[in-house]
Amino acid sequence: MERRLSIRKPVDVSVYLSCAGHPLVRCTAVDISEAGIYLKTNPLYLPRNQRLNLMFALHMNSSNIVHMRRIPAIVTRSAPDGVGMAFCSKKRGKPSTSG
Repeated sequence: MERRLSIRKPVDVSVYLSCAGHPLVRCTAVDISEAGIYLKTNPLYLPRNQRLNLMFALHMNSSNIVHMRRIPAIVTRSAPDGVGMAFCSKKRGKPSTSG
């Protein structure tokens, strides 16, 4: 049985991975929780504990405006179809433990 700090909810949101010195990589968020996110990717290896910035492209329903939100996260799991990421706390840059 999986142990989770918070409940995962299915989503379908464009997310861009950014890391200093590398081009943006477009992914699709499959599920999200208070503590982290799972991103569906093309085959992409990201080492565990690597810190990245997630850039969310949030479309506003009432207009054509897209809001970009940047959230730091750390790779917790890498699989052939995607990566699991833990959100970092704002104070320490470490994975969030809320739940």
